[in-house]
Amino acid sequence: MASAAVALVGSPERIAWVGTAGEARPGVPATPETRFDYASITKPFVATLALALDAAGTLPLAAPVGEVWPEMADRRLARRPLSDLLRHRSGLAAWTPLYARCRSLEEVRALLLDGALPRSRAGTYSDLDYILWGMTAARATGEALPDLLRSRVLAPLGLAAVAPTPGDAPDVAASRMDTGQEVRLAARQGLAIPPLPPPPLGFPQDGNARFLVGLAGGTGGMTGHAGLFGRARDLWALAAEWLAPRRLLQPAGVAAALIGGSGGSGGSGGRSFALGWWRRTLRGSAGRALSPSSFGHTGFAGNSLWSDPETGRIYVLLSSRTDPAGDVNRWRRRFHALAIADFFA
Repeated sequence: MASAAVALVGSPERIAWVGTAGEARPGVPATPETRFDYASITKPFVATLALALDAAGTLPLAAPVGEVWPEMADRRLARRPLSDLLRHRSGLAAWTPLYARCRSLEEVRALLLDGALPRSRAGTYSDLDYILWGMTAARATGEALPDLLRSRVLAPLGLAAVAPTPGDAPDVAASRMDTGQEVRLAARQGLAIPPLPPPPLGFPQDGNARFLVGLAGGTGGMTGHAGLFGRARDLWALAAEWLAPRRLLQPAGVAAALIGGSGGSGGSGGRSFALGWWRRTLRGSAGRALSPSSFGHTGFAGNSLWSDPETGRIYVLLSSRTDPAGDVNRWRRRFHALAIADFFA
């Protein structure tokens, strides 16, 4: 299921426990200092950046997408506020293999802006939402997305170890999973694509992220949806700031961002998203052990981060996943239940 794992439980005030298992790379045990491919847990960092830019008046969340992209052909999307991208309400398709359909950033932008992709129901989880928000932030500010993230989020929170696509650094865990799942998703769109092998050390597993960060004059090592690497305690620090804003976020901004349907048993409310986060569901990665107000995120590479506002608890599970078909949510739910029984009984 996974070749390495680091788990952490804590509160906004302290880390209660950290455990490790497996090898970060052959012959090198995983440690609390091991950095993993965050994959889609990049999205909460991007949402944190969005709150900071909104609070500064630099890029208001209420601004229509078309205000930044007046040339946009998709007029329905142009009228949507930027916050809809971060809440998966834009109607953009959930995913498509950009690396098979495009050859440049210009072609990616055109594909996202011209309305040619099939529409999704508002509330459909979408990587493309976050890719477009990242491009929008870069265009509106004139700064590359990684530079914005470093100056507006990582530096204020003291997260120097979090980095976009760090390459073969000695503390980075190897990814051993290819993109076979993307091949299956592409087939549903009528596209036949070959699988990409496991990525080089310190490069994202996600195929679109690999493509976008690899383009000449590309995204600087990350996109809006993936590309960050970091440690378990770096995710703890991000979650702590959302549960108890101190250094960067404002309580009112966090409260507004977390408005959204609670998960319940996985019906229509379970498909609701806060800004940057999933809401708790019983059959998803959170499970019954967490309260209905809990919010979190997962990454396909094998990671999860969950925060429970009712109890003030934070749960981090990082791993290098090896089996794309395995039910990792079952293990995440079990981790939450065991952590509560062992550390918070």
